[in-house]
Amino acid sequence: MAFTRPELERFAAKERDRFEALLRDFVQIPSISADPGRQADVERCAELGAATIRAFGGRADLHRVPGGNPIVLGSFDAGPERPTVTVYNHLDVQPASKETEPWRSEPFTFTKQGGTYYGRGTTDDKGPALTALFGARAAMEAGVPVNIKFLWELEEEVGSPHFADTLKKIGPAAATDAVVVSDTVWVSRGRPSLSAGLRGLQRITFHLETAETDQHSGTTGGAARNPVAELCQLVAEMFDARTGRVRIPGFYDDVEKLTKKQVEEFKAAGFSVKGFMKDHG
Repeated sequence: MAFTRPELERFAAKERDRFEALLRDFVQIPSISADPGRQADVERCAELGAATIRAFGGRADLHRVPGGNPIVLGSFDAGPERPTVTVYNHLDVQPASKETEPWRSEPFTFTKQGGTYYGRGTTDDKGPALTALFGARAAMEAGVPVNIKFLWELEEEVGSPHFADTLKKIGPAAATDAVVVSDTVWVSRGRPSLSAGLRGLQRITFHLETAETDQHSGTTGGAARNPVAELCQLVAEMFDARTGRVRIPGFYDDVEKLTKKQVEEFKAAGFSVKGFMKDHG
């Protein structure tokens, strides 16, 4: 097929039923990585991921290190002389409960209302993973000269603690020229976007000893220094939880200021940038 918008739209319409059937299968596996009781479901979801890539004509293997959840590595080869693009997604999800959260449908039952899909993972991140896979198939049918790999992990929702070690174990098989992270957001429903970066977390461990021996709060509380309270005070002085502003001197020195055009684009998409502009220009 030709790699044109009309052809891609026809491809999407033709494949919609298969896409929805596959998304149903993935969503209805409660692959909750934060719940040890769901380990069998995590494994089942990884197996389904590998089987799906194979059904699309690619190669797929499961990789892991001791104590870690599996990672699915799939590949569609166009030739060793061609560049390789790796698409990253995750197949694990957060816990969900209709009894304790405002779900209108069962979170692990795929529900379709018009053109909208409901169920844990439809957006984060099983739906995007399958969308990218169908997109890769369209690219291959159109003869796009590129090798495509898929890297699907099942620990993203718990911080990817074994991701780096598993990649090291995979070695050259994971080599690539570019990585596309298919786990981001659109600026608005009608306006797709390409994210160049995401905010992350910086883990810091504090150690504070205020006595040579343990003391009981019932006898020394209020008189002896309390390391937990002092650490809470330190964190509060470093970070304003109401505004999200870090109070550490020099923290924002190398942060780029938004241009007037960028500010207008954010505003047009419905974002408020007053706080950012106040702090950073």
